[in-house]
Order: sequence, then structure tokens, then C-alpha cells
Amino acid sequence: MIRPGNVAEAKELPTLLAGVPLQETRELLGDKAYDSNAVRAGLVARDIAATIPSKANRKEPIPFDQWSYQGRPRVENAFSDLKQFRGLACRYAKRADSYAGMVSLAAWFLRTKRRQRPKSQYHQATAAA
Repeated sequence: MIRPGNVAEAKELPTLLAGVPLQETRELLGDKAYDSNAVRAGLVARDIAATIPSKANRKEPIPFDQWSYQGRPRVENAFSDLKQFRGLACRYAKRADSYAGMVSLAAWFLRTKRRQRPKSQYHQATAAA
């Protein structure tokens, strides 16, 4: 889903989940922005575990699986990688379909770049030794 940059992510979560097949989804890794009773109730209704740390202002912090939460940086790193592309970071595309195309192209580029990267001479020399 492509939404305006100034819209809170947590408010868009029910719409996002409605469009995703959730048969195999068992857990949502979210940052503190997703720590709301409404989000947690929506996840419970769909039988999805909420791995979300509590906000500092929550009176009684809700425990979460810290081991699973270690996967969260992979999500943030993916967005960081996409923001290397200035057109995506600055949202130069005026239409949603153009922006979606740019995201797809950038994701394809990043994925193929990782697959085709040759090993450095250092790694080749140590492997031969």
C-alpha cells in the first residue's frame, strides 16, 4: 500500500492487514508506534501474536518476545536500502503507480546486486589457502 508520508502507520494497519492473506501469518514485528490497544486487539482477533515493545508512557508495560524482535532491524534495513534512491526518499513521483514502479525497480536492483556481487580477492585468497 502506498499512503501519504504524513499518515500514521498504526492507523493504516487494519487496512493493510485486510489486503494480505493471513493464513500463515503468526506474528507481527512492530516498533513502538504500533503499541496501541486497538492494534493489539485487531491482531488478537486475527490470531496474530504482537511482538511490539511498549511505549514509555504505558502504565503497565506489556511483555513481548525479545528474541523474535531481533528480526525487526532487517525490516528497517530494507527501508534504509530503498532510501538510497533519491527519487524514493524524496518522493519525486507524483502518482502512486509511478512511485510503486520505482519501489519495485529499486527492490529488484538491490536484490540482484546482492546475488551477483563477486567475492573480493581477499575471500578468494583465503578460500584457496
